[in-house]
Amino acid sequence: MLGIVDTIVIGTFGTAALAGITAAVSVFVTVLIPVFAFYSGARIMGSQAVGAGDMVRFGRIMRGSSLVPLGIAAAAALLSIPISRPLMHAMLSGAAIAPAAASYLVVRCASLIPIGVSEIAITAFSAAGDTAIALRLLVVINLVHIPLLLVLALGLGTHHPLGLVGAGISSLISEVVGAAYCITQLLRRPELHVFAGRDFDLKIARANLALGWPEFVFLVLVIVPEPLTVALLAPLGVTAVAAFRALGIVSDLSWALPGSLGQAAQIVVGQRIGAGDVPGARAFARDAIRYSTIACVVVGAVTAVLARPISQLFTQSAMLAAIAAGPLAAHMATLPLKGFSMAALAPIRAAGDTRFTMWMGLISGGLSIALLWFGIATWHLALWAVPLAWIVAWSARSLVTWLRYETGDWTTRRLGA
Repeated sequence: MLGIVDTIVIGTFGTAALAGITAAVSVFVTVLIPVFAFYSGARIMGSQAVGAGDMVRFGRIMRGSSLVPLGIAAAAALLSIPISRPLMHAMLSGAAIAPAAASYLVVRCASLIPIGVSEIAITAFSAAGDTAIALRLLVVINLVHIPLLLVLALGLGTHHPLGLVGAGISSLISEVVGAAYCITQLLRRPELHVFAGRDFDLKIARANLALGWPEFVFLVLVIVPEPLTVALLAPLGVTAVAAFRALGIVSDLSWALPGSLGQAAQIVVGQRIGAGDVPGARAFARDAIRYSTIACVVVGAVTAVLARPISQLFTQSAMLAAIAAGPLAAHMATLPLKGFSMAALAPIRAAGDTRFTMWMGLISGGLSIALLWFGIATWHLALWAVPLAWIVAWSARSLVTWLRYETGDWTTRRLGA
């Protein structure tokens, strides 16, 4: 939601500004999303602890599992300070908007720390079966972000618009408020035992690291094609990069739907595995795959039909919408593949096998990067290379994941941590 609102507002400053936020956000997301891998271990161990009825251990799991992702978030925020400017200059081929994009990136990377705090709370609540906090957090953040965005980025009331930098500052402040909200929600739920002690179990932190690093590799390989695409499109001009922003936003949204359905399936399957209910885990996983695929088919079809107005909304430009609409509609063919693949992967992850997830990243990420490179640099397909690359990559990943799911070995695996 922050990315959508920022893009619409920054689009009013023109194509160059939109290209700048496209480059900066593609790098930010490449850092942000892989960090979420280190909450995967907390979700796996936590849901099994809930299934076993051990809430004291659940609280220790959440505290211990917070060390790695928060440490990485802090390191990434510091590292962004020296590298953002040369990185944006290189990605945007020296465009005039590069310095502003670099400043936006630094401020957004600073928000990784409050985002990390919020994600601990979301993980704790969701592993316990309560996912509503994520929606409430969304409302809180945007109630702060949208008014600040109008004031800081557009200069409403101040007559001093800060553009990209103002959008970044607004996002940072809203994320800090969101983190404070999440902490208060955890304090109101003492039965989760997250604040029942001040100890941080290093054994749990190591177990979380062991479960999380394969998914970290997977997510890096899934996300890194986005900034690579920006770099490959940059020689074609800021118009091509700006048009890609529409695909980038919808791709993030299309990832969110199957990703959230897959997480929901993982939590319930993990709870049933923890309770020793393997038949129940099998039945739920089977239904989850069917419902996730159907939901993604419907949403993908609707989005494809509305590709032109969606593109114009996100870019604030009829010209850019005309460029982006066709590739965007084609890209929606990946959504059912994501829905099927993420749901089929959920029980495998719930059983603690995150190394398989890493191999899926190697397959899908390697294919997509190769096809993007050839599609843009050699075959000169421009934006059309994006749906081509991802359709092939997600088809391969879906096939391999289904074959692994069908073996049923996830029902016999026991988490050692």
